[in-house]
Amino acid sequence: MAKYTFILEVICEVDKLNVAILGAGSIGSLIAAKISNYGVDNILIHARGEHGSAMALNGIEVEGLDSFTIKDESMIISLDEVGFYTGLEKQIDILFITCKANDVVSLMEKSINLLNENSKVICLSNGLGHVEVCMDFFGPHRVFAASISHGAWRPAPGIVNWAGRGNISIGQFGEGPGLNEAKLVMNLLSESGLNPKWEDDGRKLVWSKVLLNIAINPVAALIGCENGFLLQSNLFELCSSIMIEGANIARQERVNLPSDEELNSRLHEVIKSTSNNFCSMLQDVKKGRSTEIEFLNQVVVQRAERYGIATPRNNMLTELIKSINS
Repeated sequence: MAKYTFILEVICEVDKLNVAILGAGSIGSLIAAKISNYGVDNILIHARGEHGSAMALNGIEVEGLDSFTIKDESMIISLDEVGFYTGLEKQIDILFITCKANDVVSLMEKSINLLNENSKVICLSNGLGHVEVCMDFFGPHRVFAASISHGAWRPAPGIVNWAGRGNISIGQFGEGPGLNEAKLVMNLLSESGLNPKWEDDGRKLVWSKVLLNIAINPVAALIGCENGFLLQSNLFELCSSIMIEGANIARQERVNLPSDEELNSRLHEVIKSTSNNFCSMLQDVKKGRSTEIEFLNQVVVQRAERYGIATPRNNMLTELIKSINS
């Protein structure tokens, strides 16, 4: 059984690998379970609500592409309702931020004391701007650009369905750490079966994931469908046009993207590989939660306005999703 934040007072001193995962939604829970299954000294998982409580009581159950349950004593469940756990001060080697985009800044501020001078930070939250915010806060020497294409959703508290096998891409962003500094992270993800890939161009990496998110998430959320439903020709054409609007803004910012044809091929590949997945925005809409639209389609519209470029499809989707939340 996992350790409880509210009763755990002492952790033995360790000299190996300590990992923190902030935001144990679908993706965070999958990463936590896979890393725990591989084995680390301590893994701190910050979660909330029924899902967090279920993990604290029963561990993490994975179903779908893999099937196992983690009830590892290495897991420390930090429940948001109780308070942020600080017992691993300056001992976290790798910090994964996997929370909703709206919570990134709050969890950054809470986690700063967990890090030491050699700690590395990987933010996998959806949207634009997170890497820059993390670099400003934690220092550029700690922060990688990153994206994830694994598909996951939560059918019940404490359970995560691994719906689509993808990869976790890590890259250098500006003056941030490079491949040599990424070896520990890459090895951990590889041994955990999460298929890491290195990308030299971190800005391209971030934008490439955002383009997929703006094309898939709001459309699937509005229709209420699994990703694979978007492979229908008329819907795929809509998703493609939304993505290309975003790509035009990225190119305006000198991001070295591939051709539109290659982007469309990638979009089709991702939708197909996650065809059984219910995207995070759809899950948020169904549960009446705030979505990440302001960090996705809305920020594309805002950046487009700087250059006097129209993005009518992204603007329409932004307003439609925001109307659901209001």
